[in-house]
Amino acid sequence: MASIRHYRETDKVNVQNVCMQTGPGAAREIGPAQTMLLTTYCDYYIEQEPQNCFVVADDNDDAVGYILCAENYWRYRLRFRMQYIPRVKDCGFMKQTECRGSYFLPLFYSKKYPAHLHIDILDDYQRQGLGSRLMDNLTSQLRKKGVAGVMLVVGAQNEKGRNFYKKYGFKEELVMPFGVVMGLALK
Repeated sequence: MASIRHYRETDKVNVQNVCMQTGPGAAREIGPAQTMLLTTYCDYYIEQEPQNCFVVADDNDDAVGYILCAENYWRYRLRFRMQYIPRVKDCGFMKQTECRGSYFLPLFYSKKYPAHLHIDILDDYQRQGLGSRLMDNLTSQLRKKGVAGVMLVVGAQNEKGRNFYKKYGFKEELVMPFGVVMGLALK
């Protein structure tokens, strides 16, 4: 039976593997796509804000899913620009642009939703209520810290994901061809 717990430093490789396995196919191979994916959607959170990260642990206590969160957009943006954007300098113009874009969009919603998250669970562990339990742990922690709201961007074609977030209480703030900005008020 899978359980939910706080992220630990020893989870890093497994969390990165989940990120790569649930990301675009090209990111599963070592190269610019993998570097961009891990830099943009994983490494900042587990390196800078591990206290805001939870994992789904399998029977062997290995991470098979996660929820990663930056609780303050402005602190995140400063650190990300200074420490993480340089990591993708050799990944090509398109990957650099995608990485930069990931921290730009939350700017427009940072007052209402100062926190943002990423959540991924391996296929074999989906549809077991683990996503809701991850969200419960994170939102409870953010509420205790007085964070006003949390947002995310989900692929526009990801109906399963959009429906999950709507069921959890997220509202669609902006629908674009490539993605949908969704937010959840916590106060």
